[in-house]
Amino acid sequence: MLTGKTTLIALVAAFLSSSTNAAVLNLFSDRNCKTPAGNRNVWDNTCAPVGGFQSYMIVTAGGIDQAVTTYSRNACAGDQTTCNSASSLNICYPAFNSQGGSNAIGSGPACGII
Repeated sequence: MLTGKTTLIALVAAFLSSSTNAAVLNLFSDRNCKTPAGNRNVWDNTCAPVGGFQSYMIVTAGGIDQAVTTYSRNACAGDQTTCNSASSLNICYPAFNSQGGSNAIGSGPACGII
């Protein structure tokens, strides 16, 4: 029989081993991935407000069937600038629309869903 402490350890281990992933994106201040503006981890099913960028490359894949969506606003709501598979590595994606560049990144099971 498991004790309370053993049960807690087993639950924490199960939680940590569940599919916790993050896409890692290199961000650029120009529209063709030439001028670095930093990088950002975006955990699966979360939103990452990051401030301005114009293009990006996914350099570490996110979870299975995750989509990376970029947004005009500094929140994962409103107009989207791109949506791509979180497993599409080392491709330069322009991330702007008629309102300008992107300011937030979301990772979720489909475009625009966190």
